[in-house]
Amino acid sequence: VQRLCHSIYFSSSVPRLPEDVGLLNTLGALYVMFVVNDLMYAPLHHILHLPAMYPLVHKHHHRQHYPVRGYLDAGNEHPIEHAIGVCCTWAAVLSAVFVTGAHAVTVFFFFNIHAALAMLNHSPYDVKFCIPYTGLEYSVGNHEMHHRKFTVNYAQYVMWYDTKMANTFAEYEGPSPPKKLS
Repeated sequence: VQRLCHSIYFSSSVPRLPEDVGLLNTLGALYVMFVVNDLMYAPLHHILHLPAMYPLVHKHHHRQHYPVRGYLDAGNEHPIEHAIGVCCTWAAVLSAVFVTGAHAVTVFFFFNIHAALAMLNHSPYDVKFCIPYTGLEYSVGNHEMHHRKFTVNYAQYVMWYDTKMANTFAEYEGPSPPKKLS
């Protein structure tokens, strides 16, 4: 992220002045960033769940079936996973810069929103929202189902991969019922 911030700061392609802020390079850019990030992240995340990769790389992250510690659970990842996430973030930001002329402030907000949602994904809070007509929908429950079942809900914000491409979407089933003692 430090390298990306450095690159953006010194890039002539990224506007930084307040008068350069516009609808396309803020809201449009945020949309592009979240869509591109998830369209890259979801299939790569799915690959990490393949039998040859899972025990070596991603199993460590799934030790928590019900993640509740926020950043401690979100950041509990293998270096390969981290590199994949950074590449997805780079691709998302650079796509928005070249497609919409993303403003530097928008990139700052993307980093912070993305980090906050990643922490919420690994928290006990029931947060859910949808931005109408965009395909963007967020639900902690979707990611909780991923941690509980391992083979569903690979995406984070745009569930297109799970609903339209891989057919791996699972609705939230609520908390697991307590086991009865006999």
